[in-house]
Amino acid sequence: MFGDLAINDMGWSIKPFDAFAKIDAFMTTEYDKYADYPHIGIDSIESIKGELKGYRTVKQDGVKSGKYIFTPDHIIYSKIRPNLNKVALPTFEGLCSADAYPIRNNDDNCDKIFLAYVLRSELFLAYILPLSYRTNFPKANREQIAGFSMPLPPLELQTRFADFVRQADKSKFVLQCTIDEPKATYKALGRENLG
Repeated sequence: MFGDLAINDMGWSIKPFDAFAKIDAFMTTEYDKYADYPHIGIDSIESIKGELKGYRTVKQDGVKSGKYIFTPDHIIYSKIRPNLNKVALPTFEGLCSADAYPIRNNDDNCDKIFLAYVLRSELFLAYILPLSYRTNFPKANREQIAGFSMPLPPLELQTRFADFVRQADKSKFVLQCTIDEPKATYKALGRENLG
């Protein structure tokens, strides 16, 4: 759909990071105010897929250090060990670890799902990995992320891609439910036979 973004064979305009996104890192230490909010540590973000799993509330985790506020308008990007490729699309508000950045796309020219796709892509990894390995502990800092440029396809094409991704996710969910239902029934029948 977008051609090879690494060589830009479609001839899209190359845009700097601040033209299509910003790191929207607003830190808080108001733990009481956000006590019941989900707390997303980088261990809660599944590599490559970006699914959020196993997280708890700010109160349950006993949060004591500054955390970033995020909303469903953000992408959560783990800046620690970028090779693990942890990029999440939250559907709720919460606080995330300071080891991640909330990133906000520019709605005027960049779709959030498209941007998450790019942040998980070989194009971004080829850019960020050499920079993050310059220290003993691999980490991408704000300036390095903000130094990224990419070919930016028309918003209409990005939106079509995002619609396709949403439809594919719904289909996967339905398929998983179809697989899980007989398994649950089989387990229930097994328990009845043992009883």
